[in-house]
Amino acid sequence: LDYSTGAEAFLLEPQRTNLIQYSNDFSQSYWNKSGASFVSGFTSPDGTNNSYKLVEDTSIGQHKFEKGVQTSTGQAYTYSILAKKGERDWIQLRSNQTVGNTYFNLSNGTIGTDSSTSSSIKLIGNGWYRCTVSGVSVNTANTVFTYLADADGSNSYTGDGTSGIYVYGAQFEQGSYPTSYIPNNGEANGVTRNQELCYDATPVINSEEGVL
Repeated sequence: LDYSTGAEAFLLEPQRTNLIQYSNDFSQSYWNKSGASFVSGFTSPDGTNNSYKLVEDTSIGQHKFEKGVQTSTGQAYTYSILAKKGERDWIQLRSNQTVGNTYFNLSNGTIGTDSSTSSSIKLIGNGWYRCTVSGVSVNTANTVFTYLADADGSNSYTGDGTSGIYVYGAQFEQGSYPTSYIPNNGEANGVTRNQELCYDATPVINSEEGVL
């Protein structure tokens, strides 16, 4: 339900496709890691032990994971991921061909340095935030990045070998804003959620009576 207008309204989402092939299996070689690795078995937003911890190594430089995704030039895309602070408070999301580059504070749910077209951070619960960046693609070959950061605006530093953040549910979709998470467990062409429609109903529930 959507309460943004002051009334309870059905939140009906458009058709979207999660283009990330392994949206929550970060152990796959599909994900390119640099200066960091993943450890599995942590409690996720759905209450099961299927989230991962992104742990920095001891190198000097960037600690990140990334994946190339095909896009259509001139179209809006949104990259999002659920993240929770560990020893690090900050992450950076970047999409190199959709003008997305934003730092997120996972300690207080705020946005830091931001040069993306659009960005947002939303508390899901239990310390988990959904962080998103959106922009218009300027090329057909796009790469989405998630960096550990030791401060706002700083994604290159000497790692300690143990610090990191928790991640769950990566999504890359065509559109100027994020929709609800669409799990993809290996479909190379993406997983699509059909458009949600409401027929023969008033899509608002008022305070006196329900309408279905």
